[in-house]
Amino acid sequence: MTFTKKSDILFAVMRVETQTHIRNQGVAIAEVRGALQILAQTNLVGKENIQERLKHWEAKLTVVQNRLAEIEFSEDLEWLEDKAGVDA
Repeated sequence: MTFTKKSDILFAVMRVETQTHIRNQGVAIAEVRGALQILAQTNLVGKENIQERLKHWEAKLTVVQNRLAEIEFSEDLEWLEDKAGVDA
């Protein structure tokens, strides 16, 4: 994962717990991407098997999306404007 100058500022003022939660979700997204890349390169898998795997990874992405929404509301975001000089 690459970070921009703005993300350096955000991580400098963000709570450690929030940073950890966001990084964990990044890892989960990377797992899904890796699995989909492997699935795309596999020629020996039947349609039903592919559909089942896609359903599994779609569910995993839904969990990640829900966790990111929880993280978003887990702390007051005014610190983005106050400390980082970035609009929330």
